[in-house]
Amino acid sequence: MNQPITLIKKSDGAVLKDVVCGMRVSPDSPHQIDYKGTRYAFCSAGCLKKFQQDPERYLSPGAPPPQGMHHHEPPRVDVAPARPGGKWTCPMHPEIVRDGPGSCPICGMALEPMTVSVEEPENVELVDMTRRFKVSTALTVPLVLIAMRDLIPGQPLDQALTPTRLAWVELLLATPVVVWGGWPFFVRGWESLVNRNLNMFTLIAMGVGVAYDYSVIATLVPGIFPASFRGHHGTVDVYFEAAAVIVTLVLLGQVLELRARSRTGAAIRALLGLAPKTARRVRDG
Repeated sequence: MNQPITLIKKSDGAVLKDVVCGMRVSPDSPHQIDYKGTRYAFCSAGCLKKFQQDPERYLSPGAPPPQGMHHHEPPRVDVAPARPGGKWTCPMHPEIVRDGPGSCPICGMALEPMTVSVEEPENVELVDMTRRFKVSTALTVPLVLIAMRDLIPGQPLDQALTPTRLAWVELLLATPVVVWGGWPFFVRGWESLVNRNLNMFTLIAMGVGVAYDYSVIATLVPGIFPASFRGHHGTVDVYFEAAAVIVTLVLLGQVLELRARSRTGAAIRALLGLAPKTARRVRDG
């Protein structure tokens, strides 16, 4: 009668060990094979098949230890860090799933990845909105000063430039803010009309667009307006500062929102960072 060479003596009797994976095997396991006069038992048909394909790999003295086992140390289980997935979703509408970053077709919010990784990815949306906010703020501040020039003691701006020239200065300052700084809002507003899901960006795009377009027409061809449209300076009032201020404030809101969401992701990554890179399992004490 052949004796299995994978016999481990224990106080409670003899226990067989699978030479492929190192797991305990019952003596009456259906997965057994005779090889060179010795019977070997296996935990599953998969391990038996691996052994049949290359028996010497698991029996030679220089062979690596069985999977999950080592003669002097417990098995090691590597925990790979989470990788960012290719799917993005809206935090307000989880039914929206896309293959990449963008904006939600329902509410217009920036999409975020569905899988959080240990490594902090670059927040392209936050970087872009921050840059637009800084440039827009630098141009909006002088616009507000021009619009509020009547409250400045001595009214130095009116003494330096005529109302018509001041309107042209406002046009030059407001155009980059509205066209470049507010471009993402116009895109989302247009998408809301195409998708028939009106949202906040629909209102922003309409309000800013009407104020800016009206002011451009009033600056370029003021003669088409009736006399009732003219102010005490004899010129048609423009609303460049209103359009620019709305864009700048919305950009500020986007930056604050994206930063808050980024901090939430950072907190989750910090928790993931607390997980050990490896886990050690100890058997039999």
